[in-house]
Amino acid sequence: MIRMENVTKRYDANAAPSVDDLTLDVPEGSTVALIGPSGCGKTTTMRMINRLIEPTDGRIFVNGEDVTKGDPVKLRRHMGYVIQNVGLFPHMTIAENVAAVPKLLGWDQQKIVKRTDELLGLVGLDQQEILNRYPRQLSGGQRQRIGVARALAADPAVLLMDEPFGAIDPIARLRLQDEFKQILKRVRKTVVLVTHDLDEAIRLGDRIAIMRAGRIVQYDTPDAILSHPADEFVANFVGIDRAIKRLTLFSVADAMLAGAPPVSTTGVAASANLREALSLMIAANSDVLAVIDASGTVTGHLTRAAIFAI
Repeated sequence: MIRMENVTKRYDANAAPSVDDLTLDVPEGSTVALIGPSGCGKTTTMRMINRLIEPTDGRIFVNGEDVTKGDPVKLRRHMGYVIQNVGLFPHMTIAENVAAVPKLLGWDQQKIVKRTDELLGLVGLDQQEILNRYPRQLSGGQRQRIGVARALAADPAVLLMDEPFGAIDPIARLRLQDEFKQILKRVRKTVVLVTHDLDEAIRLGDRIAIMRAGRIVQYDTPDAILSHPADEFVANFVGIDRAIKRLTLFSVADAMLAGAPPVSTTGVAASANLREALSLMIAANSDVLAVIDASGTVTGHLTRAAIFAI
């Protein structure tokens, strides 16, 4: 879907490039997280895709078309873009904000109203309560949801996200990340996400590109990166606790055993991840948990050994 081919960006001819001969393939319908230390070139890389930043060298293809040769304004109208501070127009109502790109594309009013209602439902907001409000009247989490809705308004195939949840408090951030994952299950998009948060990259990314000094040092699935760091830099970047982080990639259902536990013990939902389950085991000073469904019925059990075998 997206291919960056030998892309370089130089801001100064006498300085090292911000992005250096980078080649990256983003499969259709996947989410790729770009991550690395400050100044590594991740935001520059993403912004070259919609030509907010023009590449110095190389080519960028979207759905087989070389977008470096076309009209950048037209290109941006067909890509969703979400930034950390949302960027909603403060003088416009929520309805007007969401409708901004469809209006530019010439949609009729009936279609815009229908699409706006669909999107507010998709991001979990009550359209009757929120449509006529202004951004200043919303919470940070609500504004971020509206930012996602606006980015999806014209139903773009590509969604670019630059630290989209970085300004939200940790509890709301986790909830929004989970909600965004559910949204992507319903509306299949190709997503490029820039983040400084490794946990966010692991949670949202189908693949992660770890960057250093304008180059990609490892590009793989979260499981592969946490299991087999490409070099010492990647190993240090993902941290000594990478084995614990890796447990978030698997649910209790992936490791549970049949039958009730041999002794009475703490319960855990089958949908919980194994990192959460291990924390419960440690808190309960137990090597086994009962796996329960939504009604509290025991459906199996989970052992410490089964977690370690993942």
